Amino acid sequence: MNPASPPPGSTADDPYQAERARLLRMFGEKLRAARERRELSQEALARLLDVHRTHIGALELGLRDPHLTMLLILADGLQVPPSALLEGLFVPRQRKAATHSKGGGGG
Repeated sequence: MNPASPPPGSTADDPYQAERARLLRMFGEKLRAARERRELSQEALARLLDVHRTHIGALELGLRDPHLTMLLILADGLQVPPSALLEGLFVPRQRKAATHSKGGGGG
């Protein structure tokens, strides 16, 4: 393998993962902006939400997916509607490949 090429399974090889990573980074930027508007540090927001500071950092860097419950908790803690953290984000066009095969036979 060429040392300059990305490792197999990296986001460069997988359009779904690349698009997902871009979406999570965009969400993280919106989260950081909302936190900074409230003049909160990552540590202060983490204490407010009863989560670890590294969780907030990972969300802001786009390394973690917030999932629905965390999205609602974040919005509540930042005193913004959840839509404020989603506004301007794109709907992913790529879909994850199915990991199971469709059963054949029967009828």
